[in-house]
Amino acid sequence: MTAPPTPILKLTDIHKSYNVGTPVETEVLHGITLALREAEFVALKGPSGSGKSTLLNIIGLLERPTAGTLEIADQQTQSLDDAGLTRLRGATIGFVFQFHHLLPAFTALENVLLPSIIGHGTATPEAEALARELLARVGLKGAESKRPGELSGGMQQRVRLRGRCRSGPG
Repeated sequence: MTAPPTPILKLTDIHKSYNVGTPVETEVLHGITLALREAEFVALKGPSGSGKSTLLNIIGLLERPTAGTLEIADQQTQSLDDAGLTRLRGATIGFVFQFHHLLPAFTALENVLLPSIIGHGTATPEAEALARELLARVGLKGAESKRPGELSGGMQQRVRLRGRCRSGPG
């Protein structure tokens, strides 16, 4: 029997409080422990105000937990500075926000290439080929030169999905 794959995301006893040390200190996460492996699919649900967005912000390295440990792709995050968190986020994490946050002046292809352009100063031919492949994988072959305003909401979401995977051009 083979061991299960190593988790790509591991949270251990995560707590998050706001207004720490004040009379209105509020703990919104109370000891979350979770491990996710590659290709697992999970849904996070709960009532408004239950801490879903806070948990996603912590997983996305946008906020730090008050206590507990977070490990992403075998990397402990507690001791990373902002630059280290940014590098890890860019290399491992992708978000699909409710709002697409695509740059309206750029084409679908250029929006996909942005992480590569920001990270490397240019879009290499390899990054462009991969970006085109990723757009094709999500059903957007032929839409590379369209701007976000020319795409449906679902198409815009797929442009955001494209390259934030590990193999993406970022």
